[in-house]
Amino acid sequence: MCGSSNLSLVLDLGEQPPSNAFIKTEDIPTEQSFPLRMFRCRSCGSSQLLDVVNAQDVFDDYHYLSSTSGALRNHFQGLVDGLLSDYSPKENSVIVDVGANDGIMLDRYPKDRYRLVGVEPSSAGQYAEQKGHIIVKDFFGLEVGRRIKEDYGPVALVTATNVCAHVDDMVDFMSGFAEMLDDDGLAVFECSYLPDMMEGVYFDTIYHEHLSYHGLTPLKALLRRVGLRAVKAERISFGASGPALRLTVALERSGQKEDASVQSMLDAEAAWGLMTDAPYERFAEKVESAIKELRETVARQKESGNRIGVFTAPAKGNTLLNSARFTCEDLEAVAENNALKCGKLTPGSHIPVISDEEFLGRKFDMALLLSWNYADFFVSNSDFVKQGGRFIVPLPRPVIRP
Repeated sequence: MCGSSNLSLVLDLGEQPPSNAFIKTEDIPTEQSFPLRMFRCRSCGSSQLLDVVNAQDVFDDYHYLSSTSGALRNHFQGLVDGLLSDYSPKENSVIVDVGANDGIMLDRYPKDRYRLVGVEPSSAGQYAEQKGHIIVKDFFGLEVGRRIKEDYGPVALVTATNVCAHVDDMVDFMSGFAEMLDDDGLAVFECSYLPDMMEGVYFDTIYHEHLSYHGLTPLKALLRRVGLRAVKAERISFGASGPALRLTVALERSGQKEDASVQSMLDAEAAWGLMTDAPYERFAEKVESAIKELRETVARQKESGNRIGVFTAPAKGNTLLNSARFTCEDLEAVAENNALKCGKLTPGSHIPVISDEEFLGRKFDMALLLSWNYADFFVSNSDFVKQGGRFIVPLPRPVIRP
């Protein structure tokens, strides 16, 4: 983000295929893998991958549809309700969702009250269009921000949830928001929060789609560079990939006041040691221990006679499966309600993905829950638990629920 080459290696997870690259059996011989390594910039404090997989290869045939997650639908409804209550955009205001996926966020707004626009470069955007949403099919940046402002007018409110991590050129990306915002418009970002990720050992959120991992300290410098500033900073316990940073941003010249939470978070990051080596060294050690303990937990349960499957097939789960070197000999099948993934194999580990209904019919005793951040939701709502199944919740250390 700052252009420095003063980088240090934080974590090396070996060679892995892109985490959303679910494949058919006949595709195994041509499956590609790439280095998965997290680095830290000693100059600005940003954490990032050095090996970037071509974005077109990742998003052209995209299997992640946000609306298949009931927990995520509920989360975004709460976000939208809160934003409309706190900031009261005028009727007919332009509201944009960057990284609209299948329209999950746009669906949460009251119908016909605002002019809603989504930005989505992946194949998931077609599902949003089928619902009647306006979708700009492109990767967001300065030029797209300029185009949206020209076509629809200045933007009063824009959201970008679980998007920042996917961006290679963060300067161009953030410049797009500065370009299209109204004078008092607001941009709201949700992204995995680096200190929470590292202290909670959520290393599975590291994969080739996620190019950067964010703290407020480096983001503040980036925002200033493009004419933006943070006005509110919150740590939330639930996000699309786990605990998250919710950052509200305005134009530098805006009349929006800065909340005390911004300086409070900057002070907390300094005390934690974001610009020092120690937390990153602890993180690498914790990841090694977590992988070892997870393998031992699965092996112990299998030795006790339990049949173990996998529950849900999120992209981050494939980092977990591949880092622990699990295969279908360890875990027999993956339950998934996204039809685009069913009938395929998980990338790298090659475990068959089957429907929730077929999974229930196989009567597994236990399931490794890859969507561990939704554990409470699945424990309370899943038919698997109602039939007596138990989850292995893998992180920050393996526990068996219920």
